[in-house]
Amino acid sequence: MITGILIYDYFNPALPVSLILFALLSLIFGLIEWKAHQSSSLVLQKLGISMFLMLVISFGIIRNAIHSAQDSPLILQLIQISDWEPIGITGSVVSISTTSSGKERWDITVSETEISQVKSEYTFKARVLADEAAGEATLGDRVSFSGTIIPISEKRNPLDFDYKGYLHSQGISTQFKLDTLHRVQLNTNPAEWVWWRERALELVDKNFDAQTSPIAKALLVGYKQELDSESKTAFARAGLSHIMAVSGLHVGFIIAPFWIIIPYFWTKKHGKKVGLLLLILILLSYAGITGFSPSVMRASVMAGFLTYGKLFHKINDSINLTAAAALVLLIINPSQLFDIGFQLSFSAVLIILLILPVIQNLFPYWMRIRWYSKPLMVVIVSLVVQFGLYPLQVHYFGEISLVSPIANALFVPFLGIVVPLSLVSLFIAAVIPPAGLILNYPSYIFLGWMSDFVNMAAEWEWTWTTASLNSNLIFILWVFLILGIAAWHISALRWKLLSSFLATASLILSLNTIDKLKPATLRITFFDVGQGDAALIRTPNDKYILVDAGVWSPGYNSGKSVIIPHLKSAGIQKLDAVILSHPHADHIGGIIDLMESISIDVIYNSGFHYDSNLYQSYLKLAEEKSIPVKPLVSGDILALDPSMLFLILGPDGNIYNADPNEHSIVLNVIYGESEFLFTGDAGEEQEERLVHAYHDLLDTDLLKVGHHGSRTSSGTTFLQTVTPEISVVSLAERNRFRHPHREALNRLYQTNTDLLFTSMERAIIFESDGKSIQRIHW
Repeated sequence: MITGILIYDYFNPALPVSLILFALLSLIFGLIEWKAHQSSSLVLQKLGISMFLMLVISFGIIRNAIHSAQDSPLILQLIQISDWEPIGITGSVVSISTTSSGKERWDITVSETEISQVKSEYTFKARVLADEAAGEATLGDRVSFSGTIIPISEKRNPLDFDYKGYLHSQGISTQFKLDTLHRVQLNTNPAEWVWWRERALELVDKNFDAQTSPIAKALLVGYKQELDSESKTAFARAGLSHIMAVSGLHVGFIIAPFWIIIPYFWTKKHGKKVGLLLLILILLSYAGITGFSPSVMRASVMAGFLTYGKLFHKINDSINLTAAAALVLLIINPSQLFDIGFQLSFSAVLIILLILPVIQNLFPYWMRIRWYSKPLMVVIVSLVVQFGLYPLQVHYFGEISLVSPIANALFVPFLGIVVPLSLVSLFIAAVIPPAGLILNYPSYIFLGWMSDFVNMAAEWEWTWTTASLNSNLIFILWVFLILGIAAWHISALRWKLLSSFLATASLILSLNTIDKLKPATLRITFFDVGQGDAALIRTPNDKYILVDAGVWSPGYNSGKSVIIPHLKSAGIQKLDAVILSHPHADHIGGIIDLMESISIDVIYNSGFHYDSNLYQSYLKLAEEKSIPVKPLVSGDILALDPSMLFLILGPDGNIYNADPNEHSIVLNVIYGESEFLFTGDAGEEQEERLVHAYHDLLDTDLLKVGHHGSRTSSGTTFLQTVTPEISVVSLAERNRFRHPHREALNRLYQTNTDLLFTSMERAIIFESDGKSIQRIHW
């Protein structure tokens, strides 16, 4: 099934062709099965099995094709082509959270829409930037407001978090900014699950304090919206983030009491049917209270199948039942295959089912019955899961928790008591609040201890490390490794899997060797940081130089949001140099966060003193961290990589006026026959000085256009001297300066340069082997 889904995703065959293929395979399969029933031919039986598998693959192709071919309703199509247009919305609030800058946002189920005199009652989910009405609505409330259609940010840089893809996985394809809230109708309908969810959240607030309430809401109800980004990072680095997402662990705790009474159902005439009905009610109720999130639905389906196996004496088929749960979910929605939660949850369960029995058999029986066997097994399970999920964790997060086994051994065993106790306390608190509060006290103390531990562990640098994957073939290598361990007791299968593992490892090593034999390349990534500049240079000898650090605004900077995530995802742990062309906030915006998060050998700046808090703060922090800050002047040569030249062409050390732009660092990067010229925000005055001082030496292959395409830069004489084949302009699509200016663009186009804009192209990447420059599309 997965193979079929992937074939459609990569090759996108036409639906009619897929249907014809399915029909042909069905016919052939039917003929083979009919013939096989007429004889006892082993060849026909094997051929029938092969054709059946081909049929399943074909079905996977068709199911994904049908799912992908679903057309958006006309109202959604109209919204998606009406960015920044006014709109009227009525709907119910299903989630309330805050952005990284602390602004309130809602997820709502829209029931009525009005745009450009077009009215619709089509129901869909949308995200609302609701800071104008912060605190006005609660879960389940029906709201009516006038707003503006805001385009959802797409992935702007190669290793960015795909916010648009994430919202799409949540069933959200539209986003609005609330301008005027007209009406809030309180939700008073107990027939709606969201009403029960809101009551549960209110009871959590009563049973826990400000420190533990956000953790309890995430732990018990799957409501993570009140956890700030620092808390989420801390739990991830402590290896406990999985307990913050209601999933198999929590559903397991919920149905654990049911497992205890399963033998009772075996003794009754219709006990199994009654037990199955009770199981469905338990899972449905908990899924409803937790908001029917995808992770809960996945866990509920998995738990339902596994408990069904226990109830109907099929517990030995745990792996098949888990696979059946995955199959059901993929038939319902094939795109779940590409959801990180789906991949992690099913991979974790299968890894435990495959590897844990092998490891358990290594321990003598007397050790398995001792009191310490349970915490020991928690540590082992944690190690097994972390080992098995290593490629996925590195691929998606770029970090690995080293303290995870200890943290899980300390806290997970107690969650089997804390989660059911806390949920029972909520029910009691709804009737007798003091009794619920008293009963919940152990859980309150436990979550307080866990919070303190997590915050403390997050500050220890040794508790986590960054990592990266050099090849996607590591995923295949890991599959053979996991299966090899699981099948170690089956000699024939063991050697086949071991051979496959060694063959894949040899292929990875061979490809790495071939890559090393290729000419070393220079790579330059022009980040899309909006209305600012930031470019990362990776030299042929794997040195990393950052030219400018992006923008700063209240609650946001490019260092935290763009550059640091990229460096971590790429496994870059040190910057050999940071070059800040001049002290404006759109060029040094992320430098403070960069200094706090990553090792920096040296910072170069223009030496132009500037009266701003950001500029003074980064100088002070650099002194505290013993990072040298060195001013540059024309004629300097930076010894950063012996295979390259880093020539400083400006500033010349003189102060001509009070404008930092006209004293920008101008950097000429030379690798073999390829030249790159970075001009910061140099204006026409500095450009004239450069032409006068260097003239033909300014001739370059790629120009980073000065001052975001402003009319005050890119003068005619300068461009005629530089003659760039490629020019890159870094800017935001919507900016208050209205860059790029028409005058600058006309002058650039007259040079016949290939003009690229980060506002249109997103991040732009180039590679050079010292002879030619190639653009790398991502």
